Amino acid sequence: MHHRSIRHILFLVSLCGCANTEAGPSTDSLAAGASANEAPGFETSVQPFINMACNCHQSDPLMAPFSLKEGAAYDAIVNVPSRQLTTMMLVKPGSTQESYLWHKVNGTFLDVGGSGMIMPFTIPLNETEKAIFERWILAGAKR
Repeated sequence: MHHRSIRHILFLVSLCGCANTEAGPSTDSLAAGASANEAPGFETSVQPFINMACNCHQSDPLMAPFSLKEGAAYDAIVNVPSRQLTTMMLVKPGSTQESYLWHKVNGTFLDVGGSGMIMPFTIPLNETEKAIFERWILAGAKR
């Protein structure tokens, strides 16, 4: 099969499977997350928008290189080296600049020597979701 045909098939599959349109918590309600004195937790602040936006990492069988399923996602990304940029962790607690997954969702992955495309690539995170993710990382990426 042609490389171009494979890319076309993957693109069509992504349109069908990488964006969850089911009702769930709004990102406005997630933005509140933790109180000003409390670090945001992964399960309450980050996992809900992962559930809404990252179906390729939750499919069965997986259509992505690592799982972001509830119960497995945190251990799959925090202090785990990126496969695309092995010199950088997917999430390095306290540092968005050293967190490759931050660069993937922020669209700055090429600037740090990464590859591929923005994630999630079908419907990138909105500014509120990125702010939640950024706050979680900077606050120490707590479980």
